Amino acid sequence: MPMPGRLATLLPLVTALASCAALSGAPAVTAEATGSAYFSLSRPAIYKAGEGLLLAGRACRVARSTVLSPARVRVEHVSAAGEIVQSAHAFLPPIFRRADQRCADYSLKVAWQIGEGESVRTCFDHGHACPAKPATAAVVPIAPPAPPPAPNATP
Repeated sequence: MPMPGRLATLLPLVTALASCAALSGAPAVTAEATGSAYFSLSRPAIYKAGEGLLLAGRACRVARSTVLSPARVRVEHVSAAGEIVQSAHAFLPPIFRRADQRCADYSLKVAWQIGEGESVRTCFDHGHACPAKPATAAVVPIAPPAPPPAPNATP
């Protein structure tokens, strides 16, 4: 019988293997993100949420500056032809430099259905569309329903 210490060591490995097995048949979508000179923006994790999707990501301060953090993240559903099908906005909690806070998390639920060849694009909201050729892009699976990271959590 495994000892409690060993069980705690094996739990993350078992969880990772189970999630890989669960995602093997999940559809995949290209997720893209564009940050700024002072803040990085991660590609969103995408989860099934009822009839739609739950998107969650993180923004981090990359330079020692006093620039105010962006207030919102723009999330776009992009067709295979590159046209914006739908867009939504997620609130981004302030990233306080004085509190030595480096990152903040965002999440939002949308009623989108992502089709073959379509993608999700994110950027900081400045009142216009995200850049067409973002700095980071990856194909990510649409995961089964799972809770997103806790809002306002710090690493």
